[in-house]
Amino acid sequence: MPGGILLRIVKRTIFFLIYIYISCSILIFHGPFSAFRQYFIDIFTTSMHGYLLRPLSMYTLSEADIRKATPSLVTVNKATSQRQASADYSNIQSTQITIDTYKAPMFTANVMLIRDPRRVEVAVTKYNGNVGQTVSDMVQENHAIAGVNAGAFRDTGWQGTGGLPQGITITNGKVVTGQPSGNEPVIGITANGALVVGPYTLAQLKQMHVNQAVTFGPVLVQDGKDMVQGSGGWGYAPRTAIGQTANGTIILAVTDGRYIHGANNMGASIQDMAQLMLHFGAVTAANLDGGSSTTMFYNGKLVNQPSDVLGEREVATAIIVK
Repeated sequence: MPGGILLRIVKRTIFFLIYIYISCSILIFHGPFSAFRQYFIDIFTTSMHGYLLRPLSMYTLSEADIRKATPSLVTVNKATSQRQASADYSNIQSTQITIDTYKAPMFTANVMLIRDPRRVEVAVTKYNGNVGQTVSDMVQENHAIAGVNAGAFRDTGWQGTGGLPQGITITNGKVVTGQPSGNEPVIGITANGALVVGPYTLAQLKQMHVNQAVTFGPVLVQDGKDMVQGSGGWGYAPRTAIGQTANGTIILAVTDGRYIHGANNMGASIQDMAQLMLHFGAVTAANLDGGSSTTMFYNGKLVNQPSDVLGEREVATAIIVK
């Protein structure tokens, strides 16, 4: 192909892509469909990646608008009760894992029940500070059998690489990230297998003998009660959550969303996740990272279909089952 023709094709392709980018940005952020605009914003803010909205909107969406739409990880300032946090499940010796399905009008959830909570650990990308890993990679490299995506992370250069875990991260007693002072929205597991959720400092977690932890939220269930106000204010999206029943069983749940399976797959609200956890008997539960990060892997296979068009997303941390 002559160089002149190739150059014209490249120029036209670039022009076409720029045209699509500008047209879609104007339609989404300044068009007449306010509900679709909010749904699009929720896709990014509910996964804590609202920083991408500025370039996608051609910088017409203000930082203030993004902050207003970004949900707070701590919506209930209540930590797990001392009675629940001090529960001792160290006498459980079980390899039982059950996979169940939960159907709701606008989403379907895959639910994993792990009888022995001490088999549940936090895995961190081996490229910490650079790029993340997929859940399936972290499960396999840690010789685990199952896992879901876990806590908050920051991307490097808006590349979706998930290499920087945020807040408090503890794996097998080792503090990977976290400041000595200040509360963080924490999801942790003690040495005796008790799930604790809510705002904690590193010192408090150490005192409670928490040896696995990530930062995310909000709290869904505390002392067997729904902690979510209304719908939760996070919109509807694929979600990941963790809970624990009174007998120690850990509940890991992922939902579909963003219409990847049809018109009845809009996704779950935070309130939906609280109700799901209560349905399976949770006395304690919290929301994990969701959206395109939502992934469940078990016995060598993906259980759910991640909503990212490229498949499994690279994330900074995973909850794995050894």
